[in-house]
Amino acid sequence: MADIKYAKEWLNYAQDDYDFAVGAQQHFWPKHMAKICYHCQQATEKALKAVIAYNEAVIPKTHNIERLVEECANLNFNVHIDEITASKMTDFATISRYPDEDAECTEADVAIALKCAKSALESVAEYLDKN
Repeated sequence: MADIKYAKEWLNYAQDDYDFAVGAQQHFWPKHMAKICYHCQQATEKALKAVIAYNEAVIPKTHNIERLVEECANLNFNVHIDEITASKMTDFATISRYPDEDAECTEADVAIALKCAKSALESVAEYLDKN
């Protein structure tokens, strides 16, 4: 039996990260581009984990978007995130969190991150509403 309540909790957390990223872009631009990308990565990750939670599968403790896309595909949910974007989104999980990482993100990175997160959120919300 599907766990819609738990899945929506994951999706709400994902939405919070996305909202934070959008707010940071609106209020601090062009500062904090790496943090915007980080929160978009988190939104994407948590949205995909919502699909896994819904299907009552074990949620992997990973920030790897490529792996999560594959896990979702195994559950018959196909999100439209290409391999290059998934790899870039995975990189955003750490670049703004640690001083020894290269924390530079470009405007193009921010645009990709925001688009990816928004698409993942919308796709997962639609999936959960249909099921």
